[in-house]
Amino acid sequence: MTAGGRQSRAERDALDARAMRRICDGDDDAIAEIYDRHASVAYGLALKIVRDALEAEDVVHDAFVAIVERADQYRAERGTVVAWLVTTVRNLALDRARRRTRRAQITDEELRHEPIEPVIDPESTSVLDLERRAVRAALVGLPAAQRATLETAFFEGLSYPEIAERDGVPLGTVKSRAARALSALRVALEGPLDMQGVGTSGEDE
Repeated sequence: MTAGGRQSRAERDALDARAMRRICDGDDDAIAEIYDRHASVAYGLALKIVRDALEAEDVVHDAFVAIVERADQYRAERGTVVAWLVTTVRNLALDRARRRTRRAQITDEELRHEPIEPVIDPESTSVLDLERRAVRAALVGLPAAQRATLETAFFEGLSYPEIAERDGVPLGTVKSRAARALSALRVALEGPLDMQGVGTSGEDE
């Protein structure tokens, strides 16, 4: 424990790993512990992507169900539980957002041009844990181009070639920005950042 009784990052990750083993053993209380530690992070990410409070809640619910159903597939050497959870939430939220966009295009072509305002849940703004604040602080410290590339890849789900085409820059530049940004985040957060679909290699600018 760190000063003041607060759990360190390593202690939290160890507790999460033990909880995953308990889930495999049929301990129903184990997932509740993981939920208590990471639900606010999962909800904040889902809300940023789907921009709807109820849909964000559904995404978080589905993500924790998926974690329980695939608990036996978790391997600590591949990453932390929270990294796995974040990846699961991101993928589910992007899928939901894309399905919603396709439905909107079919039912009303003009809806594509309407601005979508995020729905702010008071609870989501008041329940912030150290993980979210650490990520935000690390992102703020990145150069603008690197931060924009990383946020586009993560929150919008675009591939590097798609980002390069949209922004009119060489693919190598996009890869280099993303690699440098991820490297800086790892140093700032003092641990691996597992972002499925966001690569870490690329040429220099």
